[in-house]
Amino acid sequence: MLHVPVMLQEVISSCPENCNLIIDGTLWHWWHSFYLASKTSKLIWMDLDSNMILVAQKTLENIPNITYIHDSYSNIDWVISQYWKADFVLLDLWVNMDHFKIWSRWFSINYDSSLDMRFDQEQKNSAYDIINKGSSIQLEKIFIDYADFTPSKAREIADKIVQTRKNSEIKTTFDLKNILWECGLGKSASTIIFQAIRIQTNHEIQNLEIFLSKLPDILSPWWICSIITFHSIEDRVVKKAFQELAFSKGFELVNKKVIKPTYQEVVKNKASRSAQLRIIRNTWVDKTI
Repeated sequence: MLHVPVMLQEVISSCPENCNLIIDGTLWHWWHSFYLASKTSKLIWMDLDSNMILVAQKTLENIPNITYIHDSYSNIDWVISQYWKADFVLLDLWVNMDHFKIWSRWFSINYDSSLDMRFDQEQKNSAYDIINKGSSIQLEKIFIDYADFTPSKAREIADKIVQTRKNSEIKTTFDLKNILWECGLGKSASTIIFQAIRIQTNHEIQNLEIFLSKLPDILSPWWICSIITFHSIEDRVVKKAFQELAFSKGFELVNKKVIKPTYQEVVKNKASRSAQLRIIRNTWVDKTI
């Protein structure tokens, strides 16, 4: 699998010229910011996966003025504290396709491997801990909140997992997949469950909500934040936060209707079909300064 940047032209055009500071909060495979580098004198790339940072550093060593930071974008306020504020911030919430090649980290349902799913290998708890230590109520909530399963089906799956682990630990991808199939789930539905566990493992929704709450403090007046989501829950969180910022914080919705990939892009890159781009501008000015 090859990682292809989604809505590349739309992202590039959403970024103003002559930025003092651009932050890409999800480095992943760097292609968006590779093309954004010419628009700024300072570029910060953040990523939870230290392996991605190492690869980017080796590949892009000739590009000046790049700072690489191994951290979550939820800590963006700490990152830019020495720079005042950012002129353009990008989040691309798609999982890097390279992750699915690393079988041992359990990013793919197609290969039998140990349960991991952590973007940050320094993080303590993995998917194994969620599956083997989470209560039936906790698992049920994950499947309802992040997989949109009905309460009754989510409870059935959660109870089956808890019942199975009483006899033996659920250690591998296929251990879990077999349980899901016993509950009547096919590959598509099982993949959604896997995705929900990945979201919980990496606190993806919580990190997004924290980032959005900090946006008024980290984005320069009259400048832009662009966010690409790939999950309906992510998009709902971004849409609601952007609407609240526009209503109460003096922000402007650059695109009131969500931007989606063109038909031509989806044909070339099927993984882009669920992508949605939302753009917001900080129009609030502190008149006391």
